[in-house]
Amino acid sequence: MKNFFIKIKDKIKEICNKEYLKNNMDKVIIFGVVFVLLIGILIYYLITRSVSKIEENKLKEKSNDLITYIEDISLSKSKEIDKYIIFALDYSYNVNAKNKMTSEEISDFLSKNFTKKISAEDIKKMGVSPLMLERDITYDSSDDSYKLNNPNKSAKKIAETEIVYYKIEKIRKFNTKKYTITYRKYIIEDPYKMLNYYIDNNSSDKKGEVVDYTIIRNYLMGSGKILDVKNFIREHEKDLKKYAKKKGKLKVTYVSKNGDNLLISSIK
Repeated sequence: MKNFFIKIKDKIKEICNKEYLKNNMDKVIIFGVVFVLLIGILIYYLITRSVSKIEENKLKEKSNDLITYIEDISLSKSKEIDKYIIFALDYSYNVNAKNKMTSEEISDFLSKNFTKKISAEDIKKMGVSPLMLERDITYDSSDDSYKLNNPNKSAKKIAETEIVYYKIEKIRKFNTKKYTITYRKYIIEDPYKMLNYYIDNNSSDKKGEVVDYTIIRNYLMGSGKILDVKNFIREHEKDLKKYAKKKGKLKVTYVSKNGDNLLISSIK
């Protein structure tokens, strides 16, 4: 790129020579037109691919709202819609304190957050898959509803369950309606390692931030939600490397619908 601009600069100097102008007017005009077009394309590229602060804030807001439960989909090997049903129930319980949803409610929720079209009828027909059984999800045909049973795990089960966290690494804009966020994936294999880090850090002689780790402690005791823990991690992302391991990346594509609403179109 640097050599390109040097050549352009040299060419401009050559063209500005009066003798050259006199003998090569046609070439000068063509060069001028091409140069203006190139500048226009460059400016257009910079404008259309540059993520504004408003766009960045909207993307982060959407990301923070959904990424907490994205492993329900991203880590699943299922090719069925059961993983989306699990995602919806997971979100509903953590955000709305509601562990039961009708097929219609699940379909409405998914349509507001994904470009993938999943009808209430498709959800109703899904029934309970082995993957859903693993999450203790049942279906009640009397009111066409799915229920996430026993969402609060035992303290023993929680201690044995690794936490997946996705940290925003890069935001890219393709056009005015399409964006991708690349996340760095972290695995907290032992949740108690996270708790112990903050206990030790608070009690050390080093001068530093004293962190209230009540949220982590409550979660490990079975009285907290994973949403609270991941929000806590987000506030203290600088500490991730102290208790978590990097395990690859995740790329999520968002598309803008009706100007404001952002929908997930792909997860890779």
